Amino acid sequence: CNGQEALEKVQSASPDLVLLDIMMPVMDGLTATRTIRRWEQEQGLPAVQIIALTALALKEESARIFEAGCNAHMTKPLKRTTLMELLQAYEKTRAQ
Repeated sequence: CNGQEALEKVQSASPDLVLLDIMMPVMDGLTATRTIRRWEQEQGLPAVQIIALTALALKEESARIFEAGCNAHMTKPLKRTTLMELLQAYEKTRAQ
């Protein structure tokens, strides 16, 4: 629902992968990502894979997403094949 809830879920559930919308109320996705990364470092935890979801496909937006600490990003509306390819690539790197 919002970035604060995403942060709380990451802290309590230890997910393998997070799909995080960039435009959310309460705390936007970029702030949530930066906060998650800071928390992971403080706790000595490995970084969870964060895939940013955005309606913008601009180069500037992509740069901001990666600077915040996201591992990848997808533009909305999502395409099933693109999401599946991204998840398969994640699984391959995780298996190595």
